[in-house]
Amino acid sequence: MDDTTREAVRAFYRLLKATAAATDDPFNPGADETLTNAAYEANAAMEAAGLLGRPGPELFALVREEFPDFDPTA
Repeated sequence: MDDTTREAVRAFYRLLKATAAATDDPFNPGADETLTNAAYEANAAMEAAGLLGRPGPELFALVREEFPDFDPTA
């Protein structure tokens, strides 16, 4: 995995984590801003890596490659 792809995968992972946190505690005062920032970061990084529009299973496979303990169902 090249550095651009790795950074995109890491940004997507942070977006997944921010989404889970916002879902778990939607009334957290910083949830909206955190989620928005993570989404912008992931979008820009994924665009730079050519990953926008890739199928979900492919993206999750890349996340699991970088973060072997990742479980999207947890």
